[in-house]
Amino acid sequence: MQTKERESIQIVEEPKRQELIQTCYGIIGCMQEVHKRLGPGLPEYIYQEALTTELNINGFNVHKELEYHPLYRGQQMKAYLKMDLVVKNASEYIIIECKALSGLTEKERYQTFGYLRGTGWPIAILVNFGTSPKAQIERYYYENEVIKVF
Repeated sequence: MQTKERESIQIVEEPKRQELIQTCYGIIGCMQEVHKRLGPGLPEYIYQEALTTELNINGFNVHKELEYHPLYRGQQMKAYLKMDLVVKNASEYIIIECKALSGLTEKERYQTFGYLRGTGWPIAILVNFGTSPKAQIERYYYENEVIKVF
């Protein structure tokens, strides 16, 4: 995937923000469906593949294990971030990080935050399929160098 330099994180205008929020609701519905069908206890890669299938069935433009080369001092790095899933929504990308643990820790959150900072994309969803009775889902919004829960 090609990268483009952003001088700063752009503020997402309200109509686009609402569209992104609606897309997130659809993605979360797919996550809940996968958890309902598979339950906890499987390896992470099984949930990734099932979620990819569910997102495709529901019409989402999803990319599995997307590699993104971040910029450092305006130059594209050879190193890359490899995100579990990325959904393309109109003009923005939504990062999806999948886990299958007994509970999320700061380690998983910091990994997700790193993806937001490294790409400059506005939204990430961290999902943990290892919990019961429902999947643990956290949404993050990145704007003006600040990560917020939404």
